[in-house]
Amino acid sequence: MLSSSAASEAEELDLISQLPDSILHSILSLLPIKDSVRTSILSSRWRHLWEEAPLRLEDDSLCHNEQLISRIFHSHRGPIESLRLCNFTRATVDRIVKSAVQRGIQELTLAGYVHRLCQLPPSILTCKSLHQLSVIAYWFPKAVLPSIFPNLKELRLSCVKLHNDLLQILLSSCGSLDTLQLRDCWNSSVSSISSPSLRKFAWKSSTVDELIIKDMPNLESLMLEEYTTRDCKVKVINAPKLQLLGFLCVDFEALQLGRTLLHQQPASVFQVDAMPCWMAMLSSVKVLAINMEHSFNKTLLDLLRCFPCLEELFILKYGGSRNETHLDKKIWNEHGSLSFLDHLKTVTVKGFYGSQSDVDFLRYLVGHGKVLRKIILLYSKIFTDEKFVEAKIRQFCVQKRASSDLELGFFIDTKNNVHFSMWNELIWER
Repeated sequence: MLSSSAASEAEELDLISQLPDSILHSILSLLPIKDSVRTSILSSRWRHLWEEAPLRLEDDSLCHNEQLISRIFHSHRGPIESLRLCNFTRATVDRIVKSAVQRGIQELTLAGYVHRLCQLPPSILTCKSLHQLSVIAYWFPKAVLPSIFPNLKELRLSCVKLHNDLLQILLSSCGSLDTLQLRDCWNSSVSSISSPSLRKFAWKSSTVDELIIKDMPNLESLMLEEYTTRDCKVKVINAPKLQLLGFLCVDFEALQLGRTLLHQQPASVFQVDAMPCWMAMLSSVKVLAINMEHSFNKTLLDLLRCFPCLEELFILKYGGSRNETHLDKKIWNEHGSLSFLDHLKTVTVKGFYGSQSDVDFLRYLVGHGKVLRKIILLYSKIFTDEKFVEAKIRQFCVQKRASSDLELGFFIDTKNNVHFSMWNELIWER
């Protein structure tokens, strides 16, 4: 046992316990909840500190444990910073969310059952402290307050039932909204939306025939599911700050950006119907993501020439093989150096198969990209042999490179599936 003098010296060395409660609360809020609770046995000084520290409940081990979350809420009295609830009973969700709202919750994720949608807890609609809200498999009540979520910055809805004009009502109510993601939300056949504050918008829907972005003066990123522009008419009426656009299917029929209409002719040639002074929105696009199947072809360059100030290009390539047929190299040379090649800095290709079609197109970029700095090729795990990479590197050894600083990178695609959410990480979270 320690002598009285040694015990006194040990207490003097416990500088952490001498910190004010506010600092200790901040420290405890950064710990996993189990470790935070365990500090209560250290001494009488620590016994009740965790109960008043800001609470973060996001761990997978907790978000599915209804009984444990209920016990934590029963014992904890402090503010709630973040909370995630997955597949809880409706009564438990209502009770916990109501308590969290009263304690100023900032980040909330609710995940229900896709085949058994429930109404959102009414208390959510009165919450003014929320900064981030993610909802999966719920439906909003028909009556929505005109000024809900005044401080909300990010809204993510997936498999959420949106009736009639509820989406636009939400956008009009959330005056500070910066980021909106919608995935497979029930809606009418035509969606027409506006937002004065929205900066990032991601959309995935298989039921909407037409998407109209009427007025988004601050929109910078528009991310669409891979086949949206093929199956859905997209009209962007007013988005003067648009910089990131994707995914565009190479075989889309028509796309309206401002007063410019892009549409494909029967001969697979893109035509731009606009006066030069109307093409400002096309020139504002700096980052473009394209979805295409099989071989690179002339249509791709016809599309790229519509975006004269392009700096970053992402290509998601489905299908294909090493033995794809390819076009005559003269077709690439006929285009010469298009205007976007004066600005293009990086190219990323997901689904690189090393076919002659792939090589010819990329060699064209290498030979004409004046400021091209990096080409990243993500290839399937089935091409893991060193000979494959070595052979492709030799094929890209173009003597007349337009840019002397160009770097070429080959990487195995660890996320080999091509779903929207996986590819989206490369672009959306830039």
